Amino acid sequence: MLATFSLAGSLYLVGVGGVLISKPSLMFTPDGVWKEFGIGQNPERYTPFPFWLFCLAWALVSYFIIVMFEPYIFGTNAQLPLTASAAAGLNAYNNSSRRNSNRKNIVEDSDSEDGVKLPNGYYVLNKKATRLSGVPKYVYLGPQEPEE
Repeated sequence: MLATFSLAGSLYLVGVGGVLISKPSLMFTPDGVWKEFGIGQNPERYTPFPFWLFCLAWALVSYFIIVMFEPYIFGTNAQLPLTASAAAGLNAYNNSSRRNSNRKNIVEDSDSEDGVKLPNGYYVLNKKATRLSGVPKYVYLGPQEPEE
């Protein structure tokens, strides 16, 4: 999330800097002074799209550009699969943080908190189910490759 805002901020600054250097006639007078906002008035001094309006619109557009291209910028392998024991451990950790702190959490090595043994293999976080329930939900992908 921080990287998204950093990239969007950088893109915003580049865009604003580009406009300040190029000084388009839509926003600036020939001598380089900002035009005031005004519709139906003298176009030499007034504009329907002043610099401050550009800054506001460009902030939103630069953020949405970064959000749309985020999978291509950061790669699609941001969510790595988990082994069965790692998924059980994450479920136990996340669920124990929601409990009353006076209760003890006892979890076996690769068992979930409900006492159900998870099959060995790879698990991936199901983002939609997690968002809907508020509790991390994992999808079983298949058997774990034998270690050599």
